[in-house]
Amino acid sequence: MDALYCFCFAPSDLPADLDLDGCGWEDRVSVSRVVGLRVVLSRVPRERFEGDEAEQCLANLDWLLPRVAAHDRVIAQTMARSTVFPLPFGTLFSSTKALALEVASRRHSLLRFFERMAGREEWAVKALLDPERAIAARLRILYPDDAETPASGRGYLLRQRRKGLAEQALGPWLTQAVADLDQRLERHSEAVAVRPARDPAVANRAVLVDATGAAGLRAEVERIGAEYADQGLDLHCTGPWPLYSFCAAPPQ
Repeated sequence: MDALYCFCFAPSDLPADLDLDGCGWEDRVSVSRVVGLRVVLSRVPRERFEGDEAEQCLANLDWLLPRVAAHDRVIAQTMARSTVFPLPFGTLFSSTKALALEVASRRHSLLRFFERMAGREEWAVKALLDPERAIAARLRILYPDDAETPASGRGYLLRQRRKGLAEQALGPWLTQAVADLDQRLERHSEAVAVRPARDPAVANRAVLVDATGAAGLRAEVERIGAEYADQGLDLHCTGPWPLYSFCAAPPQ
């Protein structure tokens, strides 16, 4: 039994003949008109995403990751032609009727989203901490005379004590550094959303900018990164990405 796999919603002006076959998705991808909007979708076997066998496949990264990447490529290629409301990997509808009911129930909020997000892009900014470099930087700042500490047993104990104090100072410094990053990102964007950060990242931000402001954002991230590089904090800016972070509550 087939189901409709949906990648994203888009405004009515998205071309219906958009060629998405080169994105690596294993079934044909097409653009359909639903309740006056566009939906990028693919008809897929339901058992690929539902049932015991599907659960095993979804837990297998060798099976999952190429399909997630293809899902993202379909959305990215659509983004090049229109503002899109991206849907998570694995979004299925049982029938065209079920899909139409969903689009109809969300039509007004989708239209507002397309209006607000026209010409906007989402960029990711991550701050990664190198603990050794960061502690070394705290030591240099707190104890500029550390090189003069004698190489005796007493000197060793003193250095260990200072290292412990430098480690304690790392948390407050990092809190302030992330707060500074957020303030500067806010000055170069329309909105900043906090995203979960996974080690070694200590901050993960989704940043909404006008497409013409993306270069300014990247330049600002480079400036901030240069200021913090010798203190063990590295910044990375990537994008543009689908507007996942701003789908639930777009800025007013």
